[in-house]
Amino acid sequence: MPPGDAGAPASEDSGPRDPGASAWRPATSLLTWGTVAIVLVIVVALVVIKVTGGAPPSTTPVVAVTPAQAAPSVVKAVSAIPAAVYDAVGVTSSDATVTPPTLLHGQPPLTSAGKPEVVFVGNEFCPYCAALGWALVAALSRFGTFGDTLFAAQSGSNEAFPNTPTFSFDGSSYESRYLTATFVEHYGDQKDDAGTAYAVLEPLTAEEKALIARYDRRTPGAPGGVVPFVDIANQAVVAGGEFSPAVLQQLDAEQIAAGLTDPADPATQAILAAANYLSAVICRADGELPTSVCSGAAVTAAASALGLAP
Repeated sequence: MPPGDAGAPASEDSGPRDPGASAWRPATSLLTWGTVAIVLVIVVALVVIKVTGGAPPSTTPVVAVTPAQAAPSVVKAVSAIPAAVYDAVGVTSSDATVTPPTLLHGQPPLTSAGKPEVVFVGNEFCPYCAALGWALVAALSRFGTFGDTLFAAQSGSNEAFPNTPTFSFDGSSYESRYLTATFVEHYGDQKDDAGTAYAVLEPLTAEEKALIARYDRRTPGAPGGVVPFVDIANQAVVAGGEFSPAVLQQLDAEQIAAGLTDPADPATQAILAAANYLSAVICRADGELPTSVCSGAAVTAAASALGLAP
């Protein structure tokens, strides 16, 4: 019972009088009993507060926090990585295991507007989504542009690999002559009203749910599947990320971006190896275009490692 519901003690003048009450009861006795009643009410209220942990939880809705745009220097660094750095990294990393996408066979093409479609589903609080975000932006920037629609973000502070810097795709747009891309940040990084779970940021469409249910083979039958989830034109999928966010710990976005010209940098190696794998599958889906990307040493090496026939 909330403290405010305890109510006030009844007045000595309210309600019917007891006909059997003594007519000579002193006023001081009535005052004493009234004082005792008030004290008891206060004690009960304090006990209720102690047991319930204070006032009832607020029902005020979570206020959406508008993310800041990613720093232009960071976006430029990740979207214009020199081909020589991609080629030097290839598909290996000295500090992180990079898991390639899982190839799909015999599936109907996934297209939108007559072009191959890439579908990304992630959660803003998710550290593995944060890590993959760098590789996805790098790879897709080889085929098109995000412009100024990428937003700065980081994984949840109470998650494994906390505060991993990344990009939020909520509200982003992407343009390419070779493919289309759909981005869904399913859960945000703000807790719900009760503070027990992250609030839904963007609901999944029936089509997106169907893709996850059909192709997320790491968790068959599990509702919602594993994120991050990336479907590359039904040619291959990523379910659960390509490398551990551990390689990005203790770094901020500017430091990660600054290392993207150094093929010996551990974070760069993980990001670009993952991006090369993604690029190889995109090249297969869009007819090996643009040639400058798809015939490069890095993408050729990734295609070979994936077992994609030339």
